Amino acid sequence: MVTGGSSGIGYGIVQSLAGLGAEITITGRNLEKLQAAAESLGPNVRYAQGDVRQAEDVNRTVQDHLSAHGRIDFLINNAAGNFLCPVEKMSENAFASVMGIVAHGTFLYCKAVLEPMRSQGGGKIINIGATYAWNHAAMVAHSGAAKAAVLSLTRSLAVEWGPYNIQTNMIAPGPVEGTEGVKRLLSHPELAKKMLRMLPTQRMAKPEEIGSAACFLLHPMTRYINGIALPVDGGSHLVVPGLLPAGLDMLMEG
Repeated sequence: MVTGGSSGIGYGIVQSLAGLGAEITITGRNLEKLQAAAESLGPNVRYAQGDVRQAEDVNRTVQDHLSAHGRIDFLINNAAGNFLCPVEKMSENAFASVMGIVAHGTFLYCKAVLEPMRSQGGGKIINIGATYAWNHAAMVAHSGAAKAAVLSLTRSLAVEWGPYNIQTNMIAPGPVEGTEGVKRLLSHPELAKKMLRMLPTQRMAKPEEIGSAACFLLHPMTRYINGIALPVDGGSHLVVPGLLPAGLDMLMEG
C-alpha cells in the first residue's frame, strides 16, 4: 500500500515498485486522480479512496487491500500536506491540517497494518519524511513538526515491532521535482537558480529516485535495516542545513 500514491513522490514510488512487479493499492481523497493514476500505472495498481485522518477510512482501505491480495507486505506512508508559509502568517487550521495528514495519518495507517503483518510473520513500513525533520528550515514549521513526529514514531515502532519481524524506516527526501513547495519556489526563477547552486548535485531529485530508495528498503536483503532515517537528497543535508533560509518569504514576495 502507498498512501498519496496518485501524484508527486508517491506516484514515483509506485511507478518504481510496479515496474518490478509489485501489486499495489494506492490511496487518497481525490477519486479522479486515483483512477487516472491507477490506469496510467498499469494492471498491478489498484486504488481505494479514503482520508488518512479518518480511522474508519484507513481501516476500510487496508481491509480493501487485504480482500484483494490476502496479505500486506509493505506500507508506505507518503500522504502529505505542505506549502511555504512563515509561522506568523500561518493559521491554526493550516498547522493542524498538516499535522493531521502527516503525523496522525501515519500513526493510523501503521496501527491498521500491525495485526495483518504480525499474523503473516512480518512486513515492512516506510514513512516518507524530510531532512528538515532534524535540520529545520524556514517556512515549513508545520511540515517540519509533522515530519519530526513521524521520525520519532518510526524509531519507536522499529523498537516495539521489531520482535514481530516488522521493519520500520523513514526516507527523508530533500527538494523533489513536482512537489507543491518546489512548484511555488520555481515560480521565482532567480530564487530557484540560487537554491540549485547550493545543492551538491546542482539539481533536485526526481520522484522515481525516491522510488529507488523505497525499492532498496523493501528488498529482502535489507531486512536487518530497522529504525533508520535515510536521506535521499544528493548530500544536501551535509552542506546546506535546512536549505530554506530565514527571510525567504520576503524574497518570494519580491
